[in-house]
Amino acid sequence: MVRINAKIASWVAAAALLPAMPAHAQTPQAGGDGEFVEPCSAAPFRQFDFWVGEWVAFDYDTGVVQGIDRIETIEHGCALRQQWSQMTDRYRTPGAPHRYGGMSITSLIPGPRWQQMWVGNAGGAITVQGEQRESDGAIVLSHEFVGPDGADYHRTWYWVPEADGTVHSWGEIRARGEDGEWGEPQVPWNLRYVSRSVVGNLVEAPADE
Repeated sequence: MVRINAKIASWVAAAALLPAMPAHAQTPQAGGDGEFVEPCSAAPFRQFDFWVGEWVAFDYDTGVVQGIDRIETIEHGCALRQQWSQMTDRYRTPGAPHRYGGMSITSLIPGPRWQQMWVGNAGGAITVQGEQRESDGAIVLSHEFVGPDGADYHRTWYWVPEADGTVHSWGEIRARGEDGEWGEPQVPWNLRYVSRSVVGNLVEAPADE
């Protein structure tokens, strides 16, 4: 006979008294006709929708495939989830049996401002914040950090929607000089995103590791 610990039994009994929670409980919002309106359907939440999709990322200068990026909306459009799979040995941790990869969650925070938290399989996390650039609709996110050498750095990531449906994305890192000014930017990556539907099966998606 299976015996249930008395304390566990009391927890189960207490839980049974709680009201049922809907599968996707949200704060009701009414539109002009009284119907429910998703909280994240407003314009600011849709600024980054141009990045949603399954993409093949090419080096912007050489045209060499660098990776496959899958971006989807989650939580009823309130956030974006990215899953990056590196297709080259760039960034591979020495001795690692797998290539570099990672994921991010991007959402609006009060301001409103965009915030993205990136976590890669090499360890560590990066959080950047920023806004949409009015001139071209680009999303520009940045932050300052202290490097392993103790120096101050400024990191900026860009996503620019192009007229042909592609996305130009790149990163910049600037080091603060002894004069207190930021130096010339170093560009660790510079990519052109092309929809997987355009590229077709010319690039095989990596298997999940």
